[in-house]
Amino acid sequence: MENTILKRAYELADWIIDRRRDFHLHPELSYHEVRTTGIIKEELQKMGMETAAVGETGIMGILHGKNGGKTVALRGDIDALPIEEKSGVEFASANTGVMHACGHDTHTSMLLGAAKILSERKDTFDGTIKLIFQPAEEMGSGARELTELGVLRDPAVEAIVGMHIMADYPSGTVVAQEGPLMASGDQFDLEILGNSCHGSAPWQGKDANMCATAVIQAFQTIVSRKNDVRVPLVLNVGTIQAGERFNVTSGKAVLTGTVRTFDEKIRRQVPVWMEQVLKGICDAYGCTGELHYQYVCASVHNDIPIIRCLQPALGEIVGTENVLKKIPLAMGSEDFSAYQTEAPGAMLFLGTRNEEKGCVYPIHSNHFKVDENVLPIGAAIYAQSALALLK
Repeated sequence: MENTILKRAYELADWIIDRRRDFHLHPELSYHEVRTTGIIKEELQKMGMETAAVGETGIMGILHGKNGGKTVALRGDIDALPIEEKSGVEFASANTGVMHACGHDTHTSMLLGAAKILSERKDTFDGTIKLIFQPAEEMGSGARELTELGVLRDPAVEAIVGMHIMADYPSGTVVAQEGPLMASGDQFDLEILGNSCHGSAPWQGKDANMCATAVIQAFQTIVSRKNDVRVPLVLNVGTIQAGERFNVTSGKAVLTGTVRTFDEKIRRQVPVWMEQVLKGICDAYGCTGELHYQYVCASVHNDIPIIRCLQPALGEIVGTENVLKKIPLAMGSEDFSAYQTEAPGAMLFLGTRNEEKGCVYPIHSNHFKVDENVLPIGAAIYAQSALALLK
């Protein structure tokens, strides 16, 4: 039997793709999504939907069914990345140095497509659907801010679904995995101070660069010797800014990095271990070090009852054989976990890999491209998920 939601999504394909291309052409960084939010609000109001501003640049559509009932939420993130686009698409970014390299333009347009489908059916279901267009996912703070502002309250949301497009999986597939899906994502910066001197006589100073090198190497022993290696853990030093001149022994090094894991206990222990390593190495090199550690996103664990409710519903959209229920854990992070502190939720991955179209680059690549044929599928998945959870 033909799925009527998917059929309607395909009828809306050109409209969804047009919206996506416009968002892609005009990407906006976190907390600057003014144009994007304005268009979303205008489209939602054309559908007769109640809207509410959430935060400085977020917007939420609220759709009431024919009677009272459960309240569920759908979330799409809307911000772009500070990346120079090299994708070669005809609708490439007109905003130099800013690109939708994480696919949030597709999330926005697919959720708008779902809004259109659901608003046309509001007399056929009971309950309330909140459609959350969230800013600042790339900063890891948007979901936490909206949660603190109460987007999941009044009325209380009983389940929330998010979705992320992924080039790791073939077009037309959707990942609906129980339990752990995405790692936590935290950030750190640390400063090492030594004493600079002439590069020809390094024994007269305290070399911050040598100390920093030792610290970086020793940090990896946290992963392999302090951490239980059966628990996935990544500790990455991403940047090093150090030294002043080729013939000066460095007096200062600044490092930044990230830590990823699925284990909350390990997550809280890592900065303790880093402090111990930093102090020991700095003492040995006669330097001083200061660590600034920021907890950003907890790991995403999909609620099992919700995923088990969604899996058959998703099968009606993409076919049961294309619902992927078990994939390798993703060490990437998502601030969707902030919503899960208040309501059970599930994050889905929508496959967009299409080698014939060159859609093979990972998210955050400046060559990232999307197989737009999946956009109506994504809109249908959003809509079908909401209706399944309202039952």
